[in-house]
Amino acid sequence: MTEASVFLKEKSEEILKKMGIPARAEVSEQEGRVLVDLTPKEEGDSSFLIGFHGQTLNALQTVLRVMLVKKTGEFVPFSLESGGYRRQQEEELQRRALEAADKARFLLKEVSFPAMPAAERRIIHVVLQKEKGIYTESRGEGRERHVVVIPGEREGKS
Repeated sequence: MTEASVFLKEKSEEILKKMGIPARAEVSEQEGRVLVDLTPKEEGDSSFLIGFHGQTLNALQTVLRVMLVKKTGEFVPFSLESGGYRRQQEEELQRRALEAADKARFLLKEVSFPAMPAAERRIIHVVLQKEKGIYTESRGEGRERHVVVIPGEREGKS
């Protein structure tokens, strides 16, 4: 295990314990990315750990990212998971992206997603990258940044 993996395991368990949500962190490394799977010791604590629309999990990931950069001096890509929440969210985003592409092609109109974090926007862009007859753009600033699915081909696209 890398220094980052050990650090993330220890700190995530420590922070969750202080939050009153004792949990076990299992760490793995795939394709240069550290994956931290958090399993609360109490079954009912999963919803507290994930939070409304994943907000608690996202906040914990942000805090750990800042701590890790401060410790190592470099950006190490990682993600927190709990109970398969992120995997389910990714599958749902992929499904919604394909539906939006079909809708944009059929209606010949732009289809906008609500504002979402960069990681979620990226999933939509990647899923639709190879779709024929549409392209995607991120629009807006800050917390209002969202993905727009646009019918047609991007100018200058080969």
